[in-house]
Amino acid sequence: MRAPAYRVGIDLGATSTKVLIADIGAGERPAVDEAVVDRFIFPTPRGSDPIDRLAGHLVGVAEHPIGAGGVTVPGIVDEDSGRVVRSVNLPWLDGVALGLALQQRLGFPVRPVHDGRAAAEAEALLGAGRGFADAFVLAVGTGIAGAHVEGRRARRGAHAAAGEVGHISQDPGGRPCGCGQHGCLETFIGGTYLANRWSAHTGRPATALDLFEAGRAGDAAALAMVDEATTALARSVLGVIATLDPSAIIIGGGISAAHDLVVTPTAQKVYKSATFHARPPILGAELGRWAGAWGAVLAAE
Repeated sequence: MRAPAYRVGIDLGATSTKVLIADIGAGERPAVDEAVVDRFIFPTPRGSDPIDRLAGHLVGVAEHPIGAGGVTVPGIVDEDSGRVVRSVNLPWLDGVALGLALQQRLGFPVRPVHDGRAAAEAEALLGAGRGFADAFVLAVGTGIAGAHVEGRRARRGAHAAAGEVGHISQDPGGRPCGCGQHGCLETFIGGTYLANRWSAHTGRPATALDLFEAGRAGDAAALAMVDEATTALARSVLGVIATLDPSAIIIGGGISAAHDLVVTPTAQKVYKSATFHARPPILGAELGRWAGAWGAVLAAE
């Protein structure tokens, strides 16, 4: 009997790389826990010969019968040619035909994909969006991105730039955003902005997690910041609903891990504010930090 051909998903992050080997059939939506063959994490290579060092970390993958692989790119990628256009966090990727480079070293085809869209596709197809005809997936972390997944693929847009909801300004006179505008959604609920605001309030270095812990403890200032953040997120979700009318909204990313303080109140505010809008289910993501790797698995072909 012929050995099964597994797929490998390589989630190439700015600091760490996650690798997931899965046994899934073409076109199937597997139960993720049952499909995992192996998975591991290692620090993302930097410095000299990063491609060779990356391939070196993947040598163990060859112990399995791999038919194809996918690799996420934290930046702009030409998914047709497999060439990385620009990666701010991993500049050694700029101009690299990453798919071809890895195929030459690993011996099976590897398809590069945008990291955010890959994670959104996985969450829509295998995670909280499983069973819905389509879903809009929001990743709320350091930055904020969204993707409308329909027909197994996230819509890329005419210039491959769809989904930058974190940089839609809600207050032109508000806090400056790294993109050059003021009052973007990211300045309300982005992880770095929340951490900086809580640090300024407490007078000591803090993280967004510290803010949420203070909120759960009943700190009034923390709860006010979280309320402002979820109000802004709800406003953006209403805009998505009015524009796209998705079957479901899924909120993921590191900030969404505080489900009780982020996802639940955001959903409540959306439903309370909705007038003519549809009221799709608003769900927390399920795949966590492995969403990107699962997206790379799904992209493998």
